[in-house]
Amino acid sequence: MSTTISVLSAALAAAGNSEVIWHPADYWDLSIPVYLFLAVVAGGAYLTGASACLIRSLRGKGACCLETEIARWGFLVAIAAAAGAGLAVLSHLAVIYRAILFPIYLTNFDSWITIGTWILVLLSLFAVVCLLLQLFGEHAASDEGASLFPRTIVAWVSPVLLETIDGLVDRVRPPMSVFAGLHLLGSLFALGTIYTGFELAIVDTVPLWNDPVIIPALFLTSGVAAGIGATLALTMLFEREIGPVFAGYALTVSLLSAVSLALLYYGWILLAASDAPAAAASYATLTDGWYYVGAWLVVLGFVAPMIIGLVIGLATFADRLSPTLERVGGPALIGSFGLLLVGGLLFRILLLLAAAQNPLVVIG
Repeated sequence: MSTTISVLSAALAAAGNSEVIWHPADYWDLSIPVYLFLAVVAGGAYLTGASACLIRSLRGKGACCLETEIARWGFLVAIAAAAGAGLAVLSHLAVIYRAILFPIYLTNFDSWITIGTWILVLLSLFAVVCLLLQLFGEHAASDEGASLFPRTIVAWVSPVLLETIDGLVDRVRPPMSVFAGLHLLGSLFALGTIYTGFELAIVDTVPLWNDPVIIPALFLTSGVAAGIGATLALTMLFEREIGPVFAGYALTVSLLSAVSLALLYYGWILLAASDAPAAAASYATLTDGWYYVGAWLVVLGFVAPMIIGLVIGLATFADRLSPTLERVGGPALIGSFGLLLVGGLLFRILLLLAAAQNPLVVIG
């Protein structure tokens, strides 16, 4: 069909009496890219929290350690991001109660929308359970750290309530084997947030989206990197400590950013070489005006954490982190993670805004 339209438009254009206008693909509103982004950020933050718990266990550390702070911030970011993604979807829907009653209305498990809703809800539940186990109980009562602010809020509301919650959490706290299984299952749902990419990749009428490998992979790597980065940024704001654990996470963000940049470049090359008219229209849109500026901001969002995370991480493990580098390293990492968050969200916005699919031949 697209070939026929192209031939027809070319013939009419040659006659000098037509113009082809490419309509944008069905674009909803800004709530959709926010949802697509925050859902994967939640997955990345959960993976950070779960892995920090694993590292703490392997190193034989107690509750009062950097790993505990990273774990709590990770689960907090996961819950906040998942809640933000849910609110973004709700703001887009005309009938909100259908989303609230999703177990009744969303039963088509051949749809990525249905699968994704279940993944996001279950990930949120796992994050809440894991956070409660980290925030309350005997160990948390004797711990310190900025991530314990929910305990302060509960204590302000009612000291008796705090004691009650601490007691309940200690009574239901699972053994380490069950705890590890909980984190493992939650991590599978965190990786399952790759569904956000499949929701677009299955749309075969939009060449800019229709890639079953690049789009989902890029959504996952960029979103998980942003989730880890957001967790590290919050931890760094209060701890001001760059040690081996923190450096390891910084290197992970660097690696994921590099992979995201490589996938982005490969996708760009495929788009530029595509002979699909709608793909050419999307490419032209992304290389013109503010869209082009936005595309370079996306690239900067991946390049900054890739370079800064690599430098800080390698310097730490090589024992070459000088006092000056450590002093500027924290703010530099926080800034690069901020750029990563902006770039990840902007990438999804551009992906929706620049998509084209419906040609309209205007006879002059």
